[in-house]
Amino acid sequence: YLQNVLPPCDNLTDFFSHSSGLDLALDARSWRNMSELDHLFRSGILNNVTCLEHAPQLTSATFFKVIFLAVMTVLSLVGNAATIYSITRNHRRQHAWSSIYTLILHLAVADLLVTVFCMGGEAIWSYTVAWIFGNVVCKLFKFLQLLSLYLSTFVLVLIGVDRFFAIRYPMKGLSTADRCLKLISVIWILSIVLATPQAIIFHVAEGPFVEEFTQCVTHGFYTEPWQEQLYVSLSLFFMFLLPLAILITTYASTVITISRNERMFKLKLTNNNMCHVNGDMNRTKLMHRAKAKSLKISIVIVAAFIIWWTPYYTMMIIFMFLNPDKRLSEELQSAIFFFGMSNSLVNPIIYGAFHLWPRRKRQNFTHRDLSTTQRRLTQTSYGNNYKRDSRETRTLLIPKN
Repeated sequence: YLQNVLPPCDNLTDFFSHSSGLDLALDARSWRNMSELDHLFRSGILNNVTCLEHAPQLTSATFFKVIFLAVMTVLSLVGNAATIYSITRNHRRQHAWSSIYTLILHLAVADLLVTVFCMGGEAIWSYTVAWIFGNVVCKLFKFLQLLSLYLSTFVLVLIGVDRFFAIRYPMKGLSTADRCLKLISVIWILSIVLATPQAIIFHVAEGPFVEEFTQCVTHGFYTEPWQEQLYVSLSLFFMFLLPLAILITTYASTVITISRNERMFKLKLTNNNMCHVNGDMNRTKLMHRAKAKSLKISIVIVAAFIIWWTPYYTMMIIFMFLNPDKRLSEELQSAIFFFGMSNSLVNPIIYGAFHLWPRRKRQNFTHRDLSTTQRRLTQTSYGNNYKRDSRETRTLLIPKN
């Protein structure tokens, strides 16, 4: 709706229906009669006069989008808030603190930012249709949107790197709190740097409509098409292509390392004597479980990242470089972008399923096993005492010679 070329007026009716409130050089009241003005339209003298349309309004389709985004926002807020609460509560109960839980905590924080500024912010903006919050908030809002997306993606990558070092180089991993927090600080700084151009590019502009209408747009910033294409390409590289390559590489290396260590354990098992068989078998079983878990995590993480974000970035490339029908592509791009943002809703489910729930399950199994063992020991002790008492009773009943 912010275009340099406006629709022409085909007749006198269109002229008056579109031009109310405009500062036109022509004023209909200055003409002697309406027939003379109509003659100018018919003769083509006023063919170059352009007309303005009415400003966009809240439609039923837009209202449905607002409801959908609001529901996504609530669900994502609940999921990520529950993740943060669960991690912090377990942290208070434990003396040892694994780096993976620190990373999941920061991932939940990043996803909360995505929820507030991308989902919730877009819901409010879609409801108001126009941007009514001023130029400063426009720049800050667009900056925080991209910051949250960069941060969520980079923490996701850092989790993959952490799992790789934990398996490949256990003594050089991110297990120390100081090292983990330093890397988290780095990705925060990197996210801020990469998101800063948003505050420069976006600004509030007034649309060419009959009513007063403002939007937070990039209109007028780019002087050449290649400039916007370059910025979009760099964003695509840092937010999708590079993180995806790192995720695939780290998780593939993790699975390969686990397989290699498993073969080494099997080789040692064949060379050791029988007194070490049970211990080595247990270690081999643990390696099998670690391999299966890492393989599942890698598949789910990479698949979720690809499924949720590939459609959006593919559409962005088509929109920027192939120039399809603009109205259709903008609506489709908006819908796919909302689908990509829902990845922040899925992340708590993924990491809760693989890290938080199995831990609670192991604790439940441990408590159950301890209770079973204690019950068996009690029963065995009771049985032994009963047998001993019976023998003593029988001895007392036998007369002594």
